[in-house]
This record gives sequence, structure tokens and C-alpha cells, in this order.
Amino acid sequence: MAPFITFTAIAAPFDRDDIDTDQIIPARFLMMPRDERYRTYLFRDLRIDSDGNKIGSFVLNQPAWRDARIIVAGHNFGCGSSREGAVFTLVDAGFR
Repeated sequence: MAPFITFTAIAAPFDRDDIDTDQIIPARFLMMPRDERYRTYLFRDLRIDSDGNKIGSFVLNQPAWRDARIIVAGHNFGCGSSREGAVFTLVDAGFR
């Protein structure tokens, strides 16, 4: 991984508290191989509806935030079980 010195990018306002690791990457994707698809599992149930369509109200689906690489989150982001897949999917999606 590249050393973290300074990072400049679009920051998406994710104004929700208590986003747990199961919301970051749903458990059903944890056993998937970490390949080019892994980034697509990020916030899957918040981003995509049951028919496979993007949920327009989700911040990272909106044009202004689609290329964001920083998340400005509410209180307790990443809570829940210690799930390394949550970190992997954030990194694979380009977040630092």
C-alpha cells in the first residue's frame, strides 16, 4: 500500500450514524474472491435495490459524489464485528 502523506479527493457526505461492517460489505460477499469485483460489494444493500438497480438517493450513486474517494461519515462508522472485508472493499473502491 502507498504511504499516506497527503490525499486530496472529493469527499462524500455520508450523514448516517452506526454504519456497521455488514452495511459496508454484506456477509454474503465475504467469501467471494478479492478480485476486480470486490469493490462492487461496497455498501451493496444501500446502493443497489433487490432488482439490481442503483438507488438514486444513496450518496455515492449521485453524480456529485460518484467519484468520491473520502467518506465523511457520521458517528460510529465501521462498528460491529471486526471484518477485514469491510476495509478491503473500501480500499478496492478507492477510498483511503
